[in-house]
Amino acid sequence: MTCCRIIESGESHPGSWNMACDEVLLESAIQTGRAAVRVYAWSCPTVSLGYFQDVASTENDPLLTNLDHVRRLSGGGAIVHHHEWTYSCVVPPACQSTQHPAELYRSIHQALIDLLPRDQEQSSAVLALRGSGDPGKQPALCFGRSAAEDVVLDSHKVLGSAQRRRRGAVLQHGSLILARSPHAPQFPGLADLLPSLVLPPDFPARMANTIAGCLEGIIPQADPLTPDESAEIDRLAGSRYSTIDEDSRQSSLS
Repeated sequence: MTCCRIIESGESHPGSWNMACDEVLLESAIQTGRAAVRVYAWSCPTVSLGYFQDVASTENDPLLTNLDHVRRLSGGGAIVHHHEWTYSCVVPPACQSTQHPAELYRSIHQALIDLLPRDQEQSSAVLALRGSGDPGKQPALCFGRSAAEDVVLDSHKVLGSAQRRRRGAVLQHGSLILARSPHAPQFPGLADLLPSLVLPPDFPARMANTIAGCLEGIIPQADPLTPDESAEIDRLAGSRYSTIDEDSRQSSLS
C-alpha cells in the first residue's frame, strides 16, 4: 500500500508560495509516484486566476483591483481566497483515481460533505452535490459558475474544485468558503448560511486526511517538505508565480 504525503494542515502563505508549492508537489508525484495533500490558507486576500483565464477578466471589478493576484496551474474561473480553506490533492500517474477525473471531484466533495459537523439546528439548509450544472454560464469568478460536482448549501456554492493534468498525474485544487468576503460579497460561506455550525480547531488536519482517504489503495502519512523542495518553491514563487503575464504561463506548460 502506498503512502500519501500530508504536507502541513492549516498554514497560511502568500499566493505565489502556495501555487509554487503545489507545482513542486505535482512534479514530486510524477517523479516518486507518491500522492500528496495540503490544506492551507492565504496570508492576505488573493485572487487566483484559472490557468487559461484572461488577465483582463477581473480588471473591471473595483473590489478586486488592489488585491494580490496569482495564476493557478488548475483551470476554471478566478477565486477570491479570503475566509476559506483551500486544498490541493496531487495524484500520481499510477493511481487509479487519475483515470476518472469527474469521479475524483465527486468522491472528495462527498467525503467533505460527510466530514462537516451536522449541527444545523434552526436551518433547513442541506449540504449536497449540485447534481447538474450550466456549462454555458461562465462568469469570471469561479463561485458564480455551475458544475454538477459543486457542493451547494441552500443553492449557494460553498465548495468548488478544478484540475490540471501533467504527464499522467493530476493536481486538484478546491476552495471551501467559510465566510463571506467583502471582496466578493455575493458568495456566502458556511458561517453565513449556517451560523450554528462550528468547525473544530483541527478541522484542516481532518480535511487533509479525509481527502487522502478518497484515494484508493493509499494511506495518509505526515511528511514535511524536504529542504530541496522548499528551495524550489522559493525559486518558483520569486519567478514564475511573481507575475500573471503570458510569459509566466508558457513557462509552466511542460
